[in-house]
Amino acid sequence: LGLVVVSMIWLLFAPGTGVYSLLKVRNKTNRLEQETKELIQANKDLQAEIERLKNDPAYLEQIAREKYGMLKKNERVFDFSGPKKSGPDTNK
Repeated sequence: LGLVVVSMIWLLFAPGTGVYSLLKVRNKTNRLEQETKELIQANKDLQAEIERLKNDPAYLEQIAREKYGMLKKNERVFDFSGPKKSGPDTNK
């Protein structure tokens, strides 16, 4: 009986072959499958963004203006927000 119990415990927890190892591998497989799905979706989103940047001049202009602060020729920007506050001595 003792040998049977020891054998069962060995089957459950034996390194590389036991049920515990199998569960770890399944868990890792599930995580990797989920990560793959997320990466596939991110790739699709990036492909859509590329197509939009290639085919939508208004969107490209919007990105150039908002993200990179670009202006059209003969265009000026007026900033009415006042002086920028910086550092700890601004409250003096």
